[in-house]
Amino acid sequence: MMRLVLAGFAAFIFLMGNAMAAADPARYALSVPVLERLQAAVKEGERVLPKTDDKDDADQPTVEEFAKSLEATPGAKALLARHGFTSQSFALATLAYFHAGFYLMMEPSMDKKKAAELRASYPKETQGNIELLRKNPKLLQQ
Repeated sequence: MMRLVLAGFAAFIFLMGNAMAAADPARYALSVPVLERLQAAVKEGERVLPKTDDKDDADQPTVEEFAKSLEATPGAKALLARHGFTSQSFALATLAYFHAGFYLMMEPSMDKKKAAELRASYPKETQGNIELLRKNPKLLQQ
């Protein structure tokens, strides 16, 4: 019985650790299906959600701040659910997409060596996201 309790506790700790790590967009690995659902949700949102004032804040929101803003937008939660997202998962995927896309946008203006060093400094998930977008340029178009 004690082994079962310890195994359950270990599994809980493992899952909680993964859940907390998942809140970091630099550690979130995108996939083509996630990006396709993300784009579909954004397109639908542009049509059906109320327009908001986009504040040009210098600071990028955290996943949690972005998720809270989505929760506060009427109709957003249902729209995201239709595309298989929660506010948290949509915020995480969006920010991971932004990070990889921003690198690709800036890469041509950087010295090749410095660009390679910068890319190498990213977590493997972000590096993978950059390559995923590089191989699927249609996913960069909105």
